[in-house]
Amino acid sequence: MYCANCGGPVQPEQKFCSRCGQATTPARSGPSSASIPPSPTLKGAAPAGTAPYSGIPQPSRMEKHVQILGIIWIVASLLRLIPALAMVFLGHSGIPFLTIPMGGFLMPLMGALGVYLSITAVVGLLVGWGLLDHQPWARMFAIIVGCLKLIDFPLGTALGIYTLWVLAAQNADLEYQRLARVS
Repeated sequence: MYCANCGGPVQPEQKFCSRCGQATTPARSGPSSASIPPSPTLKGAAPAGTAPYSGIPQPSRMEKHVQILGIIWIVASLLRLIPALAMVFLGHSGIPFLTIPMGGFLMPLMGALGVYLSITAVVGLLVGWGLLDHQPWARMFAIIVGCLKLIDFPLGTALGIYTLWVLAAQNADLEYQRLARVS
C-alpha cells in the first residue's frame, strides 16, 4: 500500500504516513472510486485533499520550502558579497582620482563596513549551504541568523520572516530532523 499524498510505502495497520504525516485510508474491497458519481459542486474533480498518485514521490511542504530558502540565502549572500568586496577594496586603496575631505576617517570606515558586510555574506552562504544539504545544525543556525536579519529592512526583513515561517512552524523541528537523517 502507498500513501496517496507522497507515494511513500505504508503498512496496512498504519494510520498515518511515516514520510509526510498524511492520514491513510484503508484499501477498499468494494467498488472502485471510479464508480462514485462526481459531486455537482466539484464538477468531476477529485475530492479536496486527495491527489492522484503519479508514481513519483513528491517532496513534503517543509522539504520544498527548505530548498527554496537555502537558494534564497545563497543568492542574497552573493549579492551582498559584491558591494562588500568593493568597499573593502576602496577602503584599503582609496579612490585615487577623488580627493575626499576626511579621507583618513572615511576610508577606514568604508573598509570596516566592507569587512562587516563580507562576514554577514559568508554567514548567509553557510546558512544556505547548510539548509540545502540538510545539515542538522543548519535549522537552529538559520533561525538565529534569520532573527538578526529582521533588522535589515526591507529585503532582510522579508528573508527573516520567511526563514522563521518555514523553520519555526509547528512540528518543523521533527520534520527537519527527518530530512537531516534522510540526506
